[in-house]
Amino acid sequence: MHCDGNLDRFVRATALFAVIAWRILYATLLARADADPSCEVLLQPVEWQALYSHTHGTTKSPKQIPSLGQAVLWISMLGGYLNRKHDHPPGPTVMWRGFLILHEITKMYRLFRQNE
Repeated sequence: MHCDGNLDRFVRATALFAVIAWRILYATLLARADADPSCEVLLQPVEWQALYSHTHGTTKSPKQIPSLGQAVLWISMLGGYLNRKHDHPPGPTVMWRGFLILHEITKMYRLFRQNE
């Protein structure tokens, strides 16, 4: 039985998941440590613009780039975080779900921007 192809796919998938997990954990912990810097330390301009447009229901970008803390809050709310007074800060699970949704929002945002 030849398993080299399966092993190669497994190794590539594991590497991809490791990068994704790192980005999610990095975003979660960085926002907890210092929420003030620009969200561009984590997100590409098209990502935060799509996130802002979706969150605020507008096509206009803000005058000032949102902070990292604000962007992480919006992403976590996409993933189901409720942001109640007594809630702990968002964790990796809601960030994972939020990033999945943000990815789809960003794809649609790019598509609609092409036609303008």
